[in-house]
Amino acid sequence: MRLTVVAIALGLVALASGAYYPASQPVTGVKYADKDFLFKQKFFFEVLRNIHLPLQFEEYFPYTKSYITDESKYVNFQEVVEFFNYYKAGFLGKGELFSIYNQEYMKQTYLLFTFFYNSVDFDTFYKNVVWARENVNEGMFVHAITMAVFHHPQLKGFVLPAVYEIYPYYFFNTDLIHSVTFRKLYDQKFGFVSNGKYNVVYSNYTALYPVEYYGEDKLSYFTEDIGLNAYYYYFMMDYPYFVGTDKFNLYKDRRGELYMYMYQQLIARYYLERQVNFMGPIEEFDYDFPIKTGYWSKLSYYNGIPFFVRNDYYSVSKDFYYQVNLLKDYEMRIRQVIDKGYYYAQDGSKIDLRQPESVEYVGNMIFANPDSVDKDYFGFLEVVARNVYSGGAKFAKFFPSALMHFETSMRDPFFYQLYNRFLTFYYQFKSYLKPYTYEELYFKGVEIKSVVFDKLLTYFEYYDSDVSNVIPLKASGEKFFDFSVFARQKRINHKPFSYTMDVYSEFAGKGVVRVYMGPKFYDFKQLQYLKKYFVEVDQYLYDFVTGKNTIVRNSRDFYYSVRDRTTYTELYKKIMTAYNGGEKFVLDNSEAHCGFPDRLLLPKGLPSGYEMTFYFIVTPYYAPKVQQFSTYDYTYSCGVGSGSKYIDDLPFGYPFDRDIDFSYFYTKNMYFKDV
Repeated sequence: MRLTVVAIALGLVALASGAYYPASQPVTGVKYADKDFLFKQKFFFEVLRNIHLPLQFEEYFPYTKSYITDESKYVNFQEVVEFFNYYKAGFLGKGELFSIYNQEYMKQTYLLFTFFYNSVDFDTFYKNVVWARENVNEGMFVHAITMAVFHHPQLKGFVLPAVYEIYPYYFFNTDLIHSVTFRKLYDQKFGFVSNGKYNVVYSNYTALYPVEYYGEDKLSYFTEDIGLNAYYYYFMMDYPYFVGTDKFNLYKDRRGELYMYMYQQLIARYYLERQVNFMGPIEEFDYDFPIKTGYWSKLSYYNGIPFFVRNDYYSVSKDFYYQVNLLKDYEMRIRQVIDKGYYYAQDGSKIDLRQPESVEYVGNMIFANPDSVDKDYFGFLEVVARNVYSGGAKFAKFFPSALMHFETSMRDPFFYQLYNRFLTFYYQFKSYLKPYTYEELYFKGVEIKSVVFDKLLTYFEYYDSDVSNVIPLKASGEKFFDFSVFARQKRINHKPFSYTMDVYSEFAGKGVVRVYMGPKFYDFKQLQYLKKYFVEVDQYLYDFVTGKNTIVRNSRDFYYSVRDRTTYTELYKKIMTAYNGGEKFVLDNSEAHCGFPDRLLLPKGLPSGYEMTFYFIVTPYYAPKVQQFSTYDYTYSCGVGSGSKYIDDLPFGYPFDRDIDFSYFYTKNMYFKDV
């Protein structure tokens, strides 16, 4: 891998999900955590320490033996009783391999989540979490508590350690885990502050091993990036495929459309990285033929069992041909309904699939979440496909591959091939919608005159991730202040850059600026095909004045991107310092989990430069149905299920979400800039 790269390259969006909006508005005033908040925040960090070991904090010991059974302590006791009965019948044991894409384990995870969610107060929640921490499968516990913190109205704003620090095994190769463990065996000072700079172990990417899966190893710096994989994990925890209905209000966030757009943007971002590495289009596959692209993750579970390996030219076992036939049936049903243009729901109502807003139905239909109109008919396409091509189900013991976890899916090249196939339903639906009219594209009286960019530079740098949870530490909480082990790994980054856009306006008022980035094209009509590979980098509301408007925007202010997370040890120290009466703990969105890594804004460049294209469009302000930020506090919450995350009411990906009529598409309120 080239380690010194300076690229006049245009980068891509800080959002693999152009609709997954973190709150990045300026905050007036500063909020500080009180003692009660700090007690709860401290609790979350302590129960997630050394997740595979017994709790080390004596204050929790009294609650490890039993859960709360008092009916008055729950909001919906019927759901809790269902958990009690299911648990008594047998849950996945501690230390066993867990995957959220195993139907039985998913059911158990959901019941554990509702058990937490229905607690009537924090005291009940606290005691039940401690019990579950000691008695429930570790992977299941992490999923359930993360979902509870993200979705319970009373837990908004609490910060959990980064998932790659809770569970380093899913983010760092086995050689790194072994190096850390062995180092501790012969160096007792290893990990403590007194050992200084020597608490570092170097980590490699899979590509550095003598394994090639048809050139895909060139992209390991991107596909195995801990920030990228954490981003996808958090999106899937905010919008789990098995959670929905009015209870959680995920439909308010245009969930079906959001899902489709998130995957479209992820595939577009991956495509741009492929192009920079001269790898050509994304490989296609057919259910009736072997999968050309194998994958060896080099990951191992906590108990030492390696992730299942999919060999090159992988063929589905004959025992699972029936599942391949299921996939074909599901796809046929979805395509037929889209082509037909309507569907009768179970209540007899007719759904018109020629309306733009019906993308919501199509998205839910494909991903078979609880908000889908008929998931029994359209089937669990995503879940079945992952199980079929994971391959681990054919063994006596469940043996998951990287494809079977939110945390590791994006490491596998087949992930992109699979979802690129699923997106054909999205494009099929959009193909039946009429192109935007001139009136829908043009913003009368507004003209973008020019856009000027700084030089765009990308480079590789070393980054330290806290992997202290790999090492068992039997000590009091205070000693966690002094103990941290770091995995040092080269990763891609970019120099912050700005652009200056001059806009002339004949009116004073609000407008919305959208910024996309994509591959350079040499014939304007190539955009019809390439538009699906443009990634939305930024979106913001602007108050235009009559005459010239000069907008200067820095990449650090882009709407979708977030900076690196603070490490577990550092955050825990801040929490405990404030808890003990020291420096106050600020409540803000600096540790937000709901944004795309700023580092991955630009694809890797080349020493000679790599040309790409920015696209700008200014549109009138179409107010959303619910005013942005009106139903949640954006200073410390991501607003999942609030229905008020979005700036305006235009479709995600506008205007690239429909076919283009080139006879009038390029209006004065648009601007293409080669970079």
